[in-house]
Amino acid sequence: MQKQSKPLIYEALKRRIIEMEMKPGDPIIEKELSAEFGVSRTPVREALIKLTQIDLVEFRPRVGTFVTQIDIATVKNAYEVKKNLEAFAAELAARRASEAEVKALFDIIERFATYDLVKDYKLCIQDDQLFHEIIRKASRNDILIDTLDMLNTKTARFLQSIHYVIEQYDGLIASLNHIAAAIRDRNPDEARIQTEMHTKQFLEEMSKNFFA
Repeated sequence: MQKQSKPLIYEALKRRIIEMEMKPGDPIIEKELSAEFGVSRTPVREALIKLTQIDLVEFRPRVGTFVTQIDIATVKNAYEVKKNLEAFAAELAARRASEAEVKALFDIIERFATYDLVKDYKLCIQDDQLFHEIIRKASRNDILIDTLDMLNTKTARFLQSIHYVIEQYDGLIASLNHIAAAIRDRNPDEARIQTEMHTKQFLEEMSKNFFA
């Protein structure tokens, strides 16, 4: 097996945890990961330490290393912060996004129209996350990107775990289209407003069904 670098190990484990391939409470065996990735235990341990910094992994002294549990209060807090920061990212993206990034947003919207929300649940989540990832990267603000990436690890894993079928799927697609159109039209104010509406509506739905 080809040896993997520390960043690749980190990203691989992060993806597995977010997409629930590694579930909350699962033990993590460094020796097994070292063999899988073809590396010594040092880069594996370094990747795990980095994952503890975003609350996906925890070390329990004299017990072992585990995938963290999903904390609902933390997820709610993350959504509340994302509501404003995602809107700011969209505002900046309307000024700074490339034509390729705008096209990628509309490509995602086209895919959404083909999905079965139940059967294609994982694909829906992945493309929703990708949509917002493109926007925050288009903001060209590294601090904003890093902050939203960190918050996204909390909300994305939660969504993967609940398999919740959104009540207004057509409305979700329309909302994403409004955001993408505002970015395409270089309208920062409209991009911010549409994103605020989008995230507010989603947070209200999550609060009604999952958050106290």
